[in-house]
Amino acid sequence: MTAFAQGEIYARYIDQLPEGLVPFTEKDETGAWIISHSESGHHHVIDAPGVTVMERTTDVPEGMRILYAIVDEPTSLKQNAANAHEAHDMTPGIYEMRISREFDPFLQQARRVAD
Repeated sequence: MTAFAQGEIYARYIDQLPEGLVPFTEKDETGAWIISHSESGHHHVIDAPGVTVMERTTDVPEGMRILYAIVDEPTSLKQNAANAHEAHDMTPGIYEMRISREFDPFLQQARRVAD
């Protein structure tokens, strides 16, 4: 699979990492990477063993987050909720993950989407 979406996350398989990334550190209480937060507390996560996550912090549109998962062992992107989005298998490789944004006309600002 070269591309997939899960809620507000669009992920695609890429050949190489861009330059200038910084280590990503957000994990849940089980140690899984939190790729996107949910206002209900049911986050989109990737199990940590065999996965490193980096973040692009320059040239990112306002309100958007762009993460890169370096997957060494098969894993999946899933939502930790009872009525969750379907999990997506991730084979070894590099994935770019873009977290969508929305515009709030009342606050006149863009923000990351949270479902």
